[in-house]
Amino acid sequence: MATKKQKEAEAEANLTFVLIPFIVVGIVFALYHYAKLKKQYLTGSHVRRVFDMGSNWTAMMFSSILAFGYFAATFSLYRYAPWSVIFTVPLGLVVLNWVGKLQAYAFLGVVVDYQQGAVFFPPNSENLDIMDTLLVVPGIRQLTTMDSVSLADVQKITRQAGKKLFLHGDFGSRRISFTDKLKRDECIHLITANGNSRVKVMNELE
Repeated sequence: MATKKQKEAEAEANLTFVLIPFIVVGIVFALYHYAKLKKQYLTGSHVRRVFDMGSNWTAMMFSSILAFGYFAATFSLYRYAPWSVIFTVPLGLVVLNWVGKLQAYAFLGVVVDYQQGAVFFPPNSENLDIMDTLLVVPGIRQLTTMDSVSLADVQKITRQAGKKLFLHGDFGSRRISFTDKLKRDECIHLITANGNSRVKVMNELE
């Protein structure tokens, strides 16, 4: 008769085996969504991109943990109610599609398009109002969108904590976060380049 430890080890092995196809599908979704974003944002010599590997890995870890938690719960449910696959598998594909999209947007990074005269960057939660926060869905949807402001509307840039920059103008304020000071300064340079040097870049003790 198998011991309790052997049963747990067998269950973990089964979980790993079951998750492999879902991991592959998740990667396919991520590549698909990134190809679409690349075609939309990264075409032409007038486009510059700031890719921050640290931010990308953070988003990938966050989304992967969420996906793993979902499928671990699904596997546990299946052991007690096999019929549950009727709704957990379709819902799982929705989750994987969302995870793939989230990772694709994180991999895109910050894009400065001189032809459109705009800077595109991941949104931040400060732009959500109280109703969006309470409804949850708008907040989740926001993670897979790009915020943007016109380069001509940027009047001032401030820096904070070595890795954050804030854009100020008639549009209000927007925050762009990096995990590396060099990437932050690269972004500032791209925003203030190409005839947009009138922007005030405020020095800050860091």
